[in-house]
Amino acid sequence: MRFLPLFSLLTLSLFASPQDISSFNSPFEQRIVDEHGKVIVYRGELWAAKPQNALWSYQKPIQKSVYINAKRLVILEPQLEQATIRSLGDEIDFLEIIKKAKKTDNDHYRATVNGQIYAITFKNDLLSTIQYTDGYDNKVTIQFLKPTQNAAIPSSRFQPSIPAGFDVLKN
Repeated sequence: MRFLPLFSLLTLSLFASPQDISSFNSPFEQRIVDEHGKVIVYRGELWAAKPQNALWSYQKPIQKSVYINAKRLVILEPQLEQATIRSLGDEIDFLEIIKKAKKTDNDHYRATVNGQIYAITFKNDLLSTIQYTDGYDNKVTIQFLKPTQNAAIPSSRFQPSIPAGFDVLKN
């Protein structure tokens, strides 16, 4: 009987998958390197939750909030006093990338979504980095600094509030 709890934990860990993420939160650093080696670094925090909700809150070098849900994308840019609203087309769901990832070795996964290849790294079953080359041949690395997975995130987190006086652009 003493081995039953240990066996249960071992069984759970064997069937647990890093792809079984229903929500995610972490400060991040996004590093973009262009074809000439020029580097720009963004810092912020990401919240994501199923079915298709995300908030990328950029804090440095500029403030910008990108809200994504199943039907629309809203970008709030306080320095420009501007909000951009558009319907979603083939935009990629953050958690869908993780879900489609296939293991390549111990902590490394690869996902192909809409023809885009993503290299994904987990450390201790927590999402650590995502790397890809964007449509402009920029090499993008997003490093998650203090990830939390599967914790409750209120749905209100994903509802943008456009301040009065902001210009609203609709595409």
